[in-house]
Amino acid sequence: MQPSQDQQIYRHVGYVLSEGEDVATVVAPFLGNALSAGEPVVIACPAPVATALATALGTTEGVQVAPADPLARRPPNALAAVTDLVDRDLPGDGRRLHLVTCPGRPDADWSTWAQTEALLNHVLAERPIDHLCLLSPTTGGDGPGAEAIARATHPWLLTGEGVVANPGYRAPTDLLREVQRAQVPDPLEATEPTLAMVDLDDMRALRRALNQVLAESALSPDAVQDFVLAIDEVTANAAEHGVPPVDVRLWCTPERLLCAVTDRGTAFDDPLVGYGPAHGDMAVGGMGLWLARRSVDSLTAAPADDSGDGCTVRLVVNA
Repeated sequence: MQPSQDQQIYRHVGYVLSEGEDVATVVAPFLGNALSAGEPVVIACPAPVATALATALGTTEGVQVAPADPLARRPPNALAAVTDLVDRDLPGDGRRLHLVTCPGRPDADWSTWAQTEALLNHVLAERPIDHLCLLSPTTGGDGPGAEAIARATHPWLLTGEGVVANPGYRAPTDLLREVQRAQVPDPLEATEPTLAMVDLDDMRALRRALNQVLAESALSPDAVQDFVLAIDEVTANAAEHGVPPVDVRLWCTPERLLCAVTDRGTAFDDPLVGYGPAHGDMAVGGMGLWLARRSVDSLTAAPADDSGDGCTVRLVVNA
């Protein structure tokens, strides 16, 4: 059950900046109150914003400026980076940590951005943090718009009167299901695949074929290996936990690559699964979906057809 806003330990606060607005005008009082209460502040934003905020605070005591923006990565890697960042600085004595981040990847499509913001509420739920996200009105490109996404993904909003509860907030599971449904089927699936392996029974043959085709793609050699690893993990899961036959289809364009792995089992219906390692021991197994998510830009699961039969996992990499 999703906790109420008053019960949440992690307080995810959104603020959409107006064009040309001085970021320090609203944010510095928010952080100044934290410092006055003896609570630490971490500013994890690009240099111009971080410098403006640090200067406006007028003190370095209790303030740490992180060297990089932890959200400027693929969603699973962004979540891992921000988790590592806050875990290094959580006071552990009953005080709260106050974190400021910026939009991350301003060139990311709106669905990637929305998923990252929604998942922060899930991944950081048990950490005593006030996390202020500074959002640009242009973040996400085409889509619902920064204001709409900020309201959907932040239980709290920063206003001129301070932090207020956001009645438009949506639970991560509900929002992610809606975003992922909007991406199915992928338009590339209406075209002829670059590679198709039907009723797969040889994983080594799949890896050889993938490496041969992807060597001609726009991906770097390292990105090719990451993509092959992700496809291998998802296909192995389908073979072990799904119902045969397993089919693998790959589409390659100069802009993006899509792999669809289909079996005849039941599609899993938890959009939060795989956004953290199942445990800390790689040798035990159970880490495949987490590893796959960290190697691609998007991984979604859906029924294979309109009747609800079968499961198709789609993996996308932006070239």
